[in-house]
Formats: sequence, C-alpha cells, structure tokens
Amino acid sequence: MRSRLAVALDVTLVICAVATSVAVVGSRLTPSTGPITEKMRFKGWKQDLEFPRHIGSANGPYRLVVWTDYQCPACKQFETSMDTVRARLKDSLTIVYRHLPLDAHPLAFKAAMVAECARAQGQFEVMHHALFRSRLAGDTLPLDDLFAETRAVNVDALKHCLADTSAAAAVRLDLARAAEIGLHATPSIQVGNKITSGGRPAEQMIALIRSAR
Repeated sequence: MRSRLAVALDVTLVICAVATSVAVVGSRLTPSTGPITEKMRFKGWKQDLEFPRHIGSANGPYRLVVWTDYQCPACKQFETSMDTVRARLKDSLTIVYRHLPLDAHPLAFKAAMVAECARAQGQFEVMHHALFRSRLAGDTLPLDDLFAETRAVNVDALKHCLADTSAAAAVRLDLARAAEIGLHATPSIQVGNKITSGGRPAEQMIALIRSAR
C-alpha cells in the first residue's frame, strides 16, 4: 500500500506543482521513495529537455534529463533501473544525458570526456554503457578495456579528440549549467520542469515520466 501511495503522490505532484526549484538528494545507493520535490521554476528547463546528447529516439513523446557521473556507484545502480525503463517505454522515451563529474571522483571528468569523444563519432550510447560496466578505480582510465568493448569506436580519432580541448569544454559547459540550477549530486533527474533524486526504482520512474508528458 505504501508503495502505491508513494507513486500516486509522485504523479500528483508532477502534474499539479507549479513552482519548481532544485533540491537534490546526494549520491547514494538507497533508492529514493519520496515525492518529487516542488521548487522554484528555473530558466532554460525546456532547452535542457532538448539538449542534443541522448539515448533513444530523438523525438520520443516522453523525455527526461539525467545528470550523471561515470564513477558514481549510485549512478551505476540507477542505470540498471533505466535499462528496465527503456525496455518498457522503447522508442517513446528520449533520455538526455548531462555530465556532472564530482570532485570526489578523480576519473569522472576524463570518463565524461571519453563519452564526449565517442559521441563525436556517433557512438555515445555504446561508450556510455561501456563506462558504466567498467570498474573505474585508481588514477587511470582503463582505455584499452573500453576500446576492446567498443569496437565501433575509432581509437585513433578518440585519442586525438581527448588531446583536443573540445571534449573538456563540453563537460565544463554541463558543469556550468549544473551550477546555474544548483545541482551538486548525482544521479539527478529532470522530468519536465522538476528536478529530483534519480535513485528511484523503475516503476516510479515510469510513473513520473508518463505523468510529465
């Protein structure tokens, strides 16, 4: 009963809340079961939903933004929930990904750069999943393992991209946007003009996404 009430409360708040701001639960492994947080409306939320870094159909009727960190354990767990969500909603869902590498994760920024360089080759989704499957530890990215898993990625072109400034600039652009709207933890999700913790089970995510169509 409590689970159904929690989902119903999420749906009601997403539909009826007018004022929005940002209150984000920190990076954690325990799924969030609380309501999506009502906050003051923030500028540019429609543009966030249209940001051109996505997985799934480019024009899905359901859209959400996920702010993520490839070295974040809670983000990795959240991706498991999102696999279920994608399988259920299929081409009707567009998931926009924004980079929010945290200072506490020394490999997160470079991992985001690798994802950006793969994106330049049209291989963002492939590298995105490979990064979350990888064990990111220590002070060096396991590039050889990533390249072995993502054979569609041109290794020389990606290494050249990493040596350029454009990938780092793209990550910093996301960080600036995150700071602008007050995000400090991952995973965070934006559904419509609401932002909340991403640590939610698949069924809650599907309810939130459908209610904000």
